[in-house]
Order: sequence, then structure tokens, then C-alpha cells
Amino acid sequence: MPRISRQQVDTSERFYMMPKGLFENDVYHDMKPESKLAYAILKDRFKLSLENNWVDKQGNVYLYYPNIKLGEKLGVGKDKVIRIKKELQKFGLLEEERQGFNKPNRLYICNLELKNVDQIPAKPSGDKEVLNCDFRYSQFENSRSLKLRP
Repeated sequence: MPRISRQQVDTSERFYMMPKGLFENDVYHDMKPESKLAYAILKDRFKLSLENNWVDKQGNVYLYYPNIKLGEKLGVGKDKVIRIKKELQKFGLLEEERQGFNKPNRLYICNLELKNVDQIPAKPSGDKEVLNCDFRYSQFENSRSLKLRP
């Protein structure tokens, strides 16, 4: 199987951004993975909403996304999409506003709750910290140390 090249990443690869808070915050611990994925998919639609200037009088961005299309993205049926949206509403991440007969509902994506964030490290560990470390001159002995050999 061919490896991914730099050009592919720059030009053709697209990703859904998944907020870490959905996994690190205790509030969302019991949320099903497909609901977390649906949140990321719906949040990705903000770009289209801004292009179409779908902003209400209060300045809140809303979107239109049919259950059928969301079901196709998630690979689930209509009933499952409805359950997913209800779960998102239960966790306070989605609000649905009816517009009237034969009009699509407006979907409002809500912000994540930032409860228990003091337990989450402020600075994520990255490769840069490891690269700056020189393990050869570490004060801690390891299995390669000559002092540990018999």
C-alpha cells in the first residue's frame, strides 16, 4: 500500500476536527462515539453557513443539515440520526429550532462545557520536548547503563 506524500496532505486530504473536550471532559464521558462524530461533522458545516451568511438576529450561526445526509455520512439510518441528535441535545451541544411547515429546522451548535478542565494539562506534550531531551546523559540509570551490568 503506498504511503501518504506531503503533496497529498497539502492538496487532497481533508479532516473533521474533533474537539478533545469530548474525550477529556467527564461531562461527555457517557456520550456515544457516533454522537461525538456527528458533532464534529455538524461543526464542520459552519464554513458553509458563514459563506451563506446564515446568522440570526442575535449573531448566532445556524446551519441546515438534513437527517438523510447526516445518516449517509455516519452510515446509519434515519431513526439512529434522530437518536444521535437527541443525545447531542441532552448533553447541551445541539439546539434545533422549527421554522414552520415545509421548512427545514435550524440547527444551532453549542459550545462544549469547560467543566473539570483544570485536570487537563494546559500544554500538550509534543515531539519537540522529546527532541530537546538528551537521554544519553540522563541522570537516571536504565538497562543500558554500565553500572547495572554484573
